[in-house]
Amino acid sequence: MRHSEHIHLSPIGNQFLLIVGVIGAILAGVGEWMLHYLPQVPDGPLQILKSIPLERAQKGHFLSFLASPLYFAGYYGVMRVFSSSSYWLSRAILVLGIYSFAIAGMWISSRYMAAEIFQWSSNDDLLPYFHSIYIDFYQSMTWVMIICIILISLIYVGLIWNNQKGLPKWMMFFNPAFIYIGVLSTRYWLPYVGNHITVTAMNATHVIFFGILLIQYKKIFTY
Repeated sequence: MRHSEHIHLSPIGNQFLLIVGVIGAILAGVGEWMLHYLPQVPDGPLQILKSIPLERAQKGHFLSFLASPLYFAGYYGVMRVFSSSSYWLSRAILVLGIYSFAIAGMWISSRYMAAEIFQWSSNDDLLPYFHSIYIDFYQSMTWVMIICIILISLIYVGLIWNNQKGLPKWMMFFNPAFIYIGVLSTRYWLPYVGNHITVTAMNATHVIFFGILLIQYKKIFTY
């Protein structure tokens, strides 16, 4: 198959992929909110796990874990948006997106078990050891996700800047990295809302990211 050739999907098919991505981000976001939300902002990511209600967190674990693979459809839709603009760069976005949220699925699946361990071992001398192991082997996964999102954002900005299909340049600012920073900043300028959405910031970011592309699909889909 030549690089200029790709599987044909109708506009409705392309739109459907991004809708699935939006749904996945919403469901995973609700699940992560159930895992992480506390009325008072905790001091650090592990403090959340020591305080969350375990019954609510258990439900959030299953919802977020089961919804995470829907991101793959969303990123396939993003690839389809830019497929004819650049064969390799569009597929780089797909690979990075799938890789990032495969890691995210492993990370989110660790949160409930860690909460159980930290809460049931609160008076155990081994608790500092559990903390250290979790930070080294699980919490470090978040940096992999962040690096992937930065790379996706750089490619996305470059594709829009060099596009030949009339994509509005303002869409460059709605790349995942900028959206993510904007979501995190709500904790300071809109604290009530920010306290709810920053605990699920990456999912909120992708609701916006996939949603903007979905709104623009009539202009930017290629087939």
